[in-house]
Amino acid sequence: MRRMRGGYGSALGFGCGVGVTTFTGAWPLVALFLLAAVVVIVSLRTTIVGAGLAALQCWGLYATFLVGVRGDLTVDEHTTWVLALLVQLAALAFLASAAVRVIALVTGTAAGPSPVRS
Repeated sequence: MRRMRGGYGSALGFGCGVGVTTFTGAWPLVALFLLAAVVVIVSLRTTIVGAGLAALQCWGLYATFLVGVRGDLTVDEHTTWVLALLVQLAALAFLASAAVRVIALVTGTAAGPSPVRS
């Protein structure tokens, strides 16, 4: 399966992040968990640029609308910790998907016929 381009991954991360922020605005901890899930899922399918941008955008939504007062971007110890967490999750998910792709390529399971179709 091909990776989606960075712009598409960024857009997908931003759209899902806006949805999470909208529906979990009263519960910042739940929102943080769901935003981390968005970053991981998008990072599994996109390039490193898309993964990084999705993490940065989800952090921006979290720091602005869930922690910030009246929509102000809040940069403090807590939000910088969240930024580091989201970027690390994006990098780990990207590397994990790259490792799976390399293993599938080396073992030949990526190019083989599907056992379901046989």
